[in-house]
Parts: sequence; C-alpha cells; structure tokens
Amino acid sequence: MGVQNQIRRKWGGETYKARLVARGFTQTYGMDYSETFAPIAKFTSIRCILTLAALEDMEIHQMDMKTAFLNGELEEEIYMEEPQGFVHQGGEHLVCKLHKSLYGLKQYPRAWNQKLDAFLKSIEFMKSEADPSVYVAQVGDVKLFIVVYVDDLILVCNDQNKLLQIKEELSQKFEMKDLGELHFFLGMEVERNCDERLLCINQIKYLKEILKRFRMEECKRIGVPLDPKVKLQRNANGNDESKGFPYQQAVGSFMYAMLCTQPDLAYLISVLNQHIANPNMEHWMAIKQIFRYLQGTLQMKL
Repeated sequence: MGVQNQIRRKWGGETYKARLVARGFTQTYGMDYSETFAPIAKFTSIRCILTLAALEDMEIHQMDMKTAFLNGELEEEIYMEEPQGFVHQGGEHLVCKLHKSLYGLKQYPRAWNQKLDAFLKSIEFMKSEADPSVYVAQVGDVKLFIVVYVDDLILVCNDQNKLLQIKEELSQKFEMKDLGELHFFLGMEVERNCDERLLCINQIKYLKEILKRFRMEECKRIGVPLDPKVKLQRNANGNDESKGFPYQQAVGSFMYAMLCTQPDLAYLISVLNQHIANPNMEHWMAIKQIFRYLQGTLQMKL
C-alpha cells in the first residue's frame, strides 16, 4: 500500500503542518481490514446528560484528543511503502510494517474507538446499554459520565476532585487538550445558570452560517415555518424545475439543526424528504419559508 503526503502551510506566519496519509483506497476487505465503523454519541444522549447535570448541579467539562486516530492499535498485518524522502539508496525494496493506525486507513476510526473503550473500562467505567458512546461510573455518592463523540469528550461529575482525577488519568494516557467548562460543542453553544439549575443550548452561529450560505441572511422573519394549509404535491413534470436548486443541501442543513436544537423542524423535514429526489419550485419555496422561520426564531434557545 502506498502513501501520500498532505502539507498545509500558513503563509506569512511560522506555522507548518505535514501529515502522512496512507492510501486506504488500495486496501482489500477481509485481507487488511474488516470492520470500519465506530459509534458516536446520539444527540438525544447528549441532551439527556446535560439535563441531568443541570438538575443535579454537576460539573460539565470538555476535553479534546490531539491526533486521536494515531493511537489505535492495528489487528491486521499491514505494510506500507516508505514515505517520499525517506527512501535511501539500496533500500528501495524496503517497506514499513504498521503497528498503529494511520490517517487514511479504512479501519482507523474503529481502531481509535477500541483503544479508548479499553482504557475507559480499565478505569472502572461501564458502557451504557442505551448508547455505546456514553460511559458511566459510580463510586459511592460520586457519579461520573463521559460522552464520546469521535475525539471530543464531555465529562460530567458531581465531585470536582474526582473530575480532575479522571482528566489527569486521560492526559497521562493520551495527548489531551483540556477545554475547561463546556461552552461550545459540535456547533452548539451552551449557556448555564447554576443558581437556577438551568442550561440552555442554541445554534445561533450555525444558523447564521447556513442563512448566509443560501443567501437568506437578509430574508424577512416569520413565526410559522410552513402554512398548515399548504400541501406539497409530487412533481409530475420531471426534474427540470429542480436544476439549480440546492434542495438536498438545504434539507441536510435543516436536519443537523433539528437533531441538535430545533426539534420543531422534525415534521417539516419528513415532508421535505419525500420530494428530495425530484423537487420543484413549490418545494423550493417551502425551503425558503423555513429559512425565514429560522431567521425569526434565531435567538430562541432550548
């Protein structure tokens, strides 16, 4: 298997970044990889844990893993050509045997997840049966939760000293970045009032970005996403009308907002998805209505 180099330079500064990437597209299923999936936390689980933390006045912190995917241990035997610039005269026939996962390998997300899963279980955490990316531990009256979303971790605990201990153990095992109290996670902004035991999440920044992307940042505001009297009909005239409409991209943007902080869009998205393969002007106008609704409810929080 070959390699490719990715290099990013920051012109005008002194920051340079290089990354060695394996050509995973040359891998063969059953020979040098098998399972490739890795679980991530459900947004419902994230909201449930945040709700519990707010009600019980628990500490909520965040940590980020640096170069997480390089920590995974490989189960398969994989050989790779030497990176460009490392080949010396007379050693052109030599190859590298990989012991740990590398960017570009098909199994690298799963390898990382298995590594983290094994470590958390070794420090007495149990995987939730409802969500395999939520880990729970309880020692006496001390309750701990760790929510895993790829390489981002939310740590929740009702004892600050125990929380600091867990963070130290993670930092000793992996190269971690401690982001302190949770304020921003996966495009969601988190605001907390400990006195009232209230926690609010919103996606104001994300919603402004999609409004700008679809050139709707100056649209008029409305309070209802779609007139209940409007019944979207199937496009019977072929798909000529849909040319130039970024219909699928808009629906995808709404879906992410729905999953995080806008559950009120769920029904509308189910209706819009029925026409995603063949939209017409009527369907696109419904999309614009939702953008106007988002503009009008931009400051609302969950």
